[in-house]
Amino acid sequence: HSKRPPAPPLQSHENMYVVVIGLVQGLEIGLTNKALEFLTVAARTMISSTSVLFMMCTARFWGLERLGLLRLCSSALMIMGGVFQCHVPELPGGRSSAHWLGMLMQMISMILSAQRWALAQFVLQRSPVGSGLAQTTKLQLLARTLPITGVVCLVLALLFERQSFSSDVTVPAILGFRVVSIACGLTGMLYAELKLVSLLSAVAFNVLSTLHQIPIVLAGVILQHNTVSISSWAGFACCLIGALVYAIARYSDVHE
Repeated sequence: HSKRPPAPPLQSHENMYVVVIGLVQGLEIGLTNKALEFLTVAARTMISSTSVLFMMCTARFWGLERLGLLRLCSSALMIMGGVFQCHVPELPGGRSSAHWLGMLMQMISMILSAQRWALAQFVLQRSPVGSGLAQTTKLQLLARTLPITGVVCLVLALLFERQSFSSDVTVPAILGFRVVSIACGLTGMLYAELKLVSLLSAVAFNVLSTLHQIPIVLAGVILQHNTVSISSWAGFACCLIGALVYAIARYSDVHE
């Protein structure tokens, strides 16, 4: 058997795509995790259910998705869900402003996420045949982007969580094992996500992500006793229905 010829080196614009994906992913992770200081797990997950709307708008802007009646209905449901979830109940002290800050961080994170997945779909599906990126495997792509993501997260931690690096902080011996375990799990998850985007689309992947948020919300309510308002439940339901409507629209496209 003849050996597969080595992939050509990445061009300057292809390297730029890789750097942008790594940078945006780092900012996205930082904002998402920082938002947990101001939001419960259930509240943040419910707000994240509106991410499909951001992804649909981004995909349309990038020319990756077309519009149709069902997609417009899906967008309307998600907008309605976002409006419901923007209602913040009366909270004591300064918790209301903190809640809004957490929501803002999560919204910015979702906008960045939409751009990252749109760029990932463009790289995975529309790179010219024979180009360096077209012949780059998903694991190789992760090997290029994740170090950049790690550097961004480290810089953000030094800027906003400097106390974590204090010599007075006691680091448990098991922490290193947990970090490595999480890193391995995250790498596997990111590989699976890239595989889904390459086979389907960034919007379809976000729809699946929205559906998988159901057990996360239930776990937050049942295990961590998070309090969720009726308007948030209504918004979450609207976003889930909108995601299902989009799934029907995509199914119709495939069978046309």
